[in-house]
Amino acid sequence: MQSASPNDKQWFFASTYEFHELSELVNGSSTIPDQTGRDRTSQAMVLELSHGLSEKWSFSALVSAVEHEREIGGDRDSATGLGDAVVMLKYSPSTISLFSKDTLSFGIGSRLPIGVDDAKDEGLTLAEDLQPSTGSYAGMVWAYYARALNESRGAQIYASGSYTYNGDNDRDYQFGNNVTLAFGGSYQTATPWGFNLELLYRNADRDQRNKVDIPNTGGTWLDISPAVQYHVSDTLALKASAKIPVARNLNDTLQFTTKYAVRVSLSYLFGN
Repeated sequence: MQSASPNDKQWFFASTYEFHELSELVNGSSTIPDQTGRDRTSQAMVLELSHGLSEKWSFSALVSAVEHEREIGGDRDSATGLGDAVVMLKYSPSTISLFSKDTLSFGIGSRLPIGVDDAKDEGLTLAEDLQPSTGSYAGMVWAYYARALNESRGAQIYASGSYTYNGDNDRDYQFGNNVTLAFGGSYQTATPWGFNLELLYRNADRDQRNKVDIPNTGGTWLDISPAVQYHVSDTLALKASAKIPVARNLNDTLQFTTKYAVRVSLSYLFGN
């Protein structure tokens, strides 16, 4: 979910395509050669809609369609379908304007398992990490702060954080609770082009089944994300970004994780 908190009666819409290459084999903090010939990718199309309810309150909703694919030694498993949805209520006591250099927002929300979490291959239910939906509810809290560095408000620094508490699905599987932090800076030039650089931190607890920890799940990730944005107009923008691993410290012996990710999004602000 993006950081946008529209003003009173405004609407914000974003459509995002994201691709993850998940074939990097990691032992703790070290990348090791993969002898299995495993190929693992994930794609998602995400639609987000936000609406300003008043000067300080806004509401956001997100839905996704997901495709997971894994191939090992010529055997291919895949699942495609509707993923989870997210709804969030945001409160913004301060926003960057002619009279303020600071934005401060808080949010509370929930993830809803509206999608497919029982996809099968040859009659067997696929593992949870291949399902488009988690199949479980989650609660989340979020905070965002930004400060303008110049009078035009084109240069900004920002920080955000969130915590997600995951419930169990119908098969008594619980994805690990997550803490995410982001620190970054953005610069909008006098032309339609803008640039962004972000440092992303994520910590995930081990997954559990029947309240028992599952080996080789969870850990800590640190990524860097450069982005470029082009404003087609004052209200319409295109953005492309990448996520590149900087450091990982993953639990137990072996985990496959993200080698890189790319994202392309189109956003539109409309209304009063």
